[in-house]
Amino acid sequence: FRNLVMFPITDRRGRVIAFGGRVMDDSKPKYLNSRDTPLFHKRENLYALDKARVAVGERKAQALVAEGYMDVIALHQAGFGGAVAPLGTALTDGQIAALWKIHPEPVVCLDGDAAGQRAAQKAADVALPLLKPGYALRFATLPAGEDPDSLIKRDGPKAMDAVLAQARGLADVVW
Repeated sequence: FRNLVMFPITDRRGRVIAFGGRVMDDSKPKYLNSRDTPLFHKRENLYALDKARVAVGERKAQALVAEGYMDVIALHQAGFGGAVAPLGTALTDGQIAALWKIHPEPVVCLDGDAAGQRAAQKAADVALPLLKPGYALRFATLPAGEDPDSLIKRDGPKAMDAVLAQARGLADVVW
């Protein structure tokens, strides 16, 4: 755990089931998670899903997928309590199913760099065979080089609201 910031990963009820770490420098890999166990399957869980489930259910927050732990923390602090992040993986079918349990149309808002946009396209491809009536994904595109954390720090929550207001439907992203 040297030179890592550690984050507890919880299940949908808020029980700690694993840990994730983010490096403090430019070394790779950037994120390290606990290994899969009988309680923790990184392809099925989302960071902060327990908090997002409450925010979406009780406060009618928008479910929102960001790329990393720090993005989710920044989004929650800025009032976007429905934010979650995949755990070092591209968005998987299990994670989409978990999202759809809390909101029928979550917004995918990954980093504005080329890697983030490739990951968003992959999420669209993963979602297509899973579609069912009343369930979809929407996609918000951040300015080039931005992530939710940097955008909120620089321009505030209203800038994030503006990005989310421009979210496009899955069909628009695919076609």
